[in-house]
Amino acid sequence: KGKSYQVRNGKVRLYTNYSMFQRAQNMSSRTNWLILVDTRTNKTAVYYGSRGNWAEMKYWNCTTGAAGSPTVKGSFTVQSKGLAFGSGYTCWYYTQFYGNYLFHSILYNPGSKTSVQDGRLGINASHGCIRLSLANAKWIYDNIPRGTKVYIY
Repeated sequence: KGKSYQVRNGKVRLYTNYSMFQRAQNMSSRTNWLILVDTRTNKTAVYYGSRGNWAEMKYWNCTTGAAGSPTVKGSFTVQSKGLAFGSGYTCWYYTQFYGNYLFHSILYNPGSKTSVQDGRLGINASHGCIRLSLANAKWIYDNIPRGTKVYIY
């Protein structure tokens, strides 16, 4: 549902958002993974492959920075990871890509993975981080290696 296909050199490639998919094709990463984030539409896409031959693996709603605390834009790389952080809330499965900018779960009440404090996705409402569902934040935490290129626009 909502997926499109491209056939090139005998290979079929799947994508959800054609302009994001095309943007990815011009990028390289030190790993076989690439993450793009569109702060206007609040979408995150994860690709596997290499420059000119990226295949979309995941396409998710996310929440990026609010007007007063925008998400940093540009090209970054995945750095450290951790299980949780927060004071008065808990964010799970963080993956750092630049300074204090992270991929992490939505906000939960302290120590909980079921009691949601702020579960909004698809809008500009964070302090600059990229919020994802718990499952999607954990997927990045579990699967995306350090050194992976993250491009935010």
